Amino acid sequence: MGLDSRMAIRIDMEALRSEAGPAVCAEADALLAAGQPEVVLSADGGASGVVRADGQPPCEAWAGVTADGFTTECDCPAVGEWCAHVVALVAAALRDGFEWSSTAASSSAVGQETKVARLMEIVGELPAQRVALLLAEHAATDRVLETRLLTYAGKLGPLTDAELADARRMIADLASQATSGDRWDLHDVEKAGRAIVEEVQVLVQRPATEGLLEVVEQAARAWDSIAVHLWDAWETYEEEPAEIGGALRDAHVHLCEQLQPDPDELAARLAEIIKAAEVDSCLDEPHDYLPVLGRQRVKALQQIHRAG
Repeated sequence: MGLDSRMAIRIDMEALRSEAGPAVCAEADALLAAGQPEVVLSADGGASGVVRADGQPPCEAWAGVTADGFTTECDCPAVGEWCAHVVALVAAALRDGFEWSSTAASSSAVGQETKVARLMEIVGELPAQRVALLLAEHAATDRVLETRLLTYAGKLGPLTDAELADARRMIADLASQATSGDRWDLHDVEKAGRAIVEEVQVLVQRPATEGLLEVVEQAARAWDSIAVHLWDAWETYEEEPAEIGGALRDAHVHLCEQLQPDPDELAARLAEIIKAAEVDSCLDEPHDYLPVLGRQRVKALQQIHRAG
């Protein structure tokens, strides 16, 4: 299948087109000529995109290099591994210089939680207009869902430099104001931590970028700097530091899995963050980073924790 992973993942588009067949490729070429997909996103280590064609419902396609080789998924009714949506997605990803990971995992391989799978079956039985209304009603009152919806629809792209700067400034202000003045208390620290988490959870619904990863790492540092006050009052705030820190770490791990940053550079940044924390850093759970760091780097980070 035109796959070479000795030094870096390389996709042979000609081999892919040969397997897909001329009819599928002709349809894919028409989609590409129409500018579809508009955006190629990194998802679960692979490439994902929503492909729209006139007079047809949009289809979400995914392609990635998994343990089983080059794997594709699409929610269109086409039978077989290759459909025009997948071929167009892969072609667009290659055109845009998408960096393929060798550790991707498709959603079907990971599996859906039982409750999610059951609800998906129920949703599939509802009229499309009713589903759209339900989703819109919830998105109108939920910033995370709203941002995810707009991103999936291609209405929001990667954060701009200005948006990244605004996010960094907001996170810094939240942390600073939590302990400013003479009348702050521990509740202000907890409130600031939850506000930082909320902002991060909204931000990470946007397409993953190195700039976004840096913002989340800043958020982790900011929380580490003020969480020490709650650690000192552990009898009253026993669960809050771990809960807030865990949410920030989950967001960071998810971004790392999407972006697959250089493992040595990531390990160095994590080591710096862990060492800088006055007590415990919220990112100091090296095993959570095993898929992106590998065992040796995880062991090295664990040694930092033990030495501290």
